Amino acid sequence: MNETDAAEMTPPAAETVTAIYELPVPIWVSCAALGGTYPSGYGTVQFDVAMPQDRAPVGGPPVIDGVAVPESFDGDLVAWTTEYAAWIPKEFQPATALRRIVITAVKAPTDTARSWRGPDQQLGECIKFWFDHVRSWAEIFTGQDLDPDHRVYDAETLGTGLTFIAPLHEGDLGVRLTTRHIQPVTAAQWQGILAAVRAGKEPPLENLLIRDANAAFARGSYRRAIIDAATALELTLVRILDERVGELPERQRARLEGATLGRYINIAEVSGFEFDVTFENLRRLNVARNDAVHRAQAPDYFETVSLLEVAGDFLGTSVRIKAG
Repeated sequence: MNETDAAEMTPPAAETVTAIYELPVPIWVSCAALGGTYPSGYGTVQFDVAMPQDRAPVGGPPVIDGVAVPESFDGDLVAWTTEYAAWIPKEFQPATALRRIVITAVKAPTDTARSWRGPDQQLGECIKFWFDHVRSWAEIFTGQDLDPDHRVYDAETLGTGLTFIAPLHEGDLGVRLTTRHIQPVTAAQWQGILAAVRAGKEPPLENLLIRDANAAFARGSYRRAIIDAATALELTLVRILDERVGELPERQRARLEGATLGRYINIAEVSGFEFDVTFENLRRLNVARNDAVHRAQAPDYFETVSLLEVAGDFLGTSVRIKAG
């Protein structure tokens, strides 16, 4: 066999997978998180996330050795970041909304039964789930609303779908604009989030429920918001009672079996536990939860806001979360 024959029989080297990924929903991040490369992945697919450069007006492509990342598509400048109208606390400035990243250094197991399922195919299959886990962590840390399937927009047209015959109106009645208060993901949180998703680590269920409660409230589903918030409270309170069961009087320990949220609250109060949230407010949330579940009743806007604050404050001082 000559050298030419040997070269022809040698399989070509696997091509390195690199792809630009447009996030389904922009995530506000600290500008300190830009310009770096972070390890991440989902399941058996591992990859690096290369962040865009902090460059006006719409960011710049990440710098990756050996990769020429395009700055424009069909003559249009690629927007990597966007500064939407928002109010950012001073301690988190400067910040920007992350729109695109580059996925590189993709590693995936060989699928011997389906040779076509290379790293690129497996990346395509998992990227949606990767984003869902990333945005869940980001929502919990910052309170941002990042659900791509149920977007809540900052600009809302009034009277969409109406064509007035009398009185005659030309076009829409107006536009309602909302300037959101945004807490961006810090650089340390971003690194931790990507590492947590790579490791398959999920946020505590009670934090996911509070996230869902706030999302339901933003969409006007006050009954659903109260149910999720109260469930989050119950999970947290049960964990606290389990961890401190030795501090409970014998009679109160006996009441734990088959208890409901109302009884858990009473057990904690009678046992002398102290929280940053008053027991009166915990009972208010329990009553609202019972009305929502058993009577299909929902509190009004202001009561829902108040009760979500009760649940959020309770979790905020009782649940310690750490990504990565």
